[in-house]
Amino acid sequence: MRWSRLMATLLCAANLVCAAPGLVDPQQGLIAYWPEANGKTVGLLKELGVKTLISTTPEAATAAKAAGMTLLFEASAGGSIEALAAALETAKAAGYAGAAVQAVGEAAAFQAFVKAQAGFVAVVYLKPEQLGWAVAPALAVLRSGVWPGIAPRDPGASGATEAVWLNANASLVAYLRAMYPNRPAVLGYRPDKDAGVPETRSLPPRAMEVVLADAYAAGGYVVLSVPESFRKGLLAGEARMTSGWKELAKLAAFQAAHREVVQKPGYARTLVIAGDLEQSGEVLNLAYRRNLCPQVVAASQVPALSPAQVDVVVAANVPLPAPVIANLKRFAAAGGTVLAAPAEGDKTRWWTGGRKIESEEERDKYALGRGLVYGYHDPVLDPGTFALDLKDAYAEKSAPTDGPKNLDVRLWAADTIQVVLHRTGPKQLAAVLTSYGNPPNHDFLISFRGRYRSASMIDPARPEKQPLTLMPRTGRMEINLKQAGRSAIIYLEELGR
Repeated sequence: MRWSRLMATLLCAANLVCAAPGLVDPQQGLIAYWPEANGKTVGLLKELGVKTLISTTPEAATAAKAAGMTLLFEASAGGSIEALAAALETAKAAGYAGAAVQAVGEAAAFQAFVKAQAGFVAVVYLKPEQLGWAVAPALAVLRSGVWPGIAPRDPGASGATEAVWLNANASLVAYLRAMYPNRPAVLGYRPDKDAGVPETRSLPPRAMEVVLADAYAAGGYVVLSVPESFRKGLLAGEARMTSGWKELAKLAAFQAAHREVVQKPGYARTLVIAGDLEQSGEVLNLAYRRNLCPQVVAASQVPALSPAQVDVVVAANVPLPAPVIANLKRFAAAGGTVLAAPAEGDKTRWWTGGRKIESEEERDKYALGRGLVYGYHDPVLDPGTFALDLKDAYAEKSAPTDGPKNLDVRLWAADTIQVVLHRTGPKQLAAVLTSYGNPPNHDFLISFRGRYRSASMIDPARPEKQPLTLMPRTGRMEINLKQAGRSAIIYLEELGR
């Protein structure tokens, strides 16, 4: 598959997911989970633009119908199809429009069950190992992810200079879009211990903003699960909760108005060839944590790689067919860099055909044609160190004759912001900024590799494009930002490419 064909495929996929065939379409409005919802609940959720409400009681049915909201039953039956079928019959009798269920049993039997329900099963929660299950016309939702934001500090850790750690899901969204391009990328984690929110942890009033912004940045969606403390505070009319809810509504409206930006393919000069989540999930997560935000491609859909489009390719932990190995060799020979690590149990070391020029404890460096291959001795078990290796390899490819190394994106004095780039046109990029802590209200510097004609920015508080002052540097362009909202978009117009 040539690179241009891959881009066309991704763009086509972005259009395909615009028309979900089932009862629930995330592009038509938010999906929310609020157990024991009632009429007042519906009024609050309507302010956010919620179109689908998942609940455990039917009390909100009349209000939901009047608000144009689809009410789904949250089925929590045991782990058998028979128990699930009985629960759905009860839900039908109670007047629900459909149901949200956890996939159970074997794939073939469950798929037949969903089909037999004739559309009543509207949402299917999938575990990571069930991602390949075909559940259409129901909406597939990955029941995994972390509650995004700044990770709580370890009380046992010492040192005032401990780095801020971000919990984020953008890499997971990018993975889902790459591996399953014909369905929306939807996450369904809850504010529970599985997502990093034990009962002892208190969430700030604006925590749900981060949930929406995090999924949006890479082109995904999330089932917005309202924490219990938020539900109680909102129903009681607590000022801090209602104030945060109004800001959440503004963010939801902003995202809805600019959804087409993030549906475009991700852009980066690094690329990760992905397998299943166990093989590739943390490799991607830690690369995103370093603001590298690489492109993702399934091992079965690798395009004809060229240094004209990508500088560094990661082929780690994933079994590779012979055509992909040949593709990687051509890429390196043409001047590209490859970070290669074997899959578990794989004894093949295809990169040893090159000329070894350096040996390290965990990897060897090979010259292959005009390029390089870093061949790791074993599968990657420390994705944090590997992400630093990727950053260093890419920095070497992008280094100018002087000055800082030119990564796709660099940030100064903004360590709680993550940036995801999207290619929106032949000479247009959009950088989506997400603030995982309090949005910065101070000056900070951001740079983009390349040469640019103009730049402008919008966020929920400033919906009209504000022109930005460009400061050209060797190999990159810098912008001094005064502030940014929870979610912001910088539009970039490139000079000749």
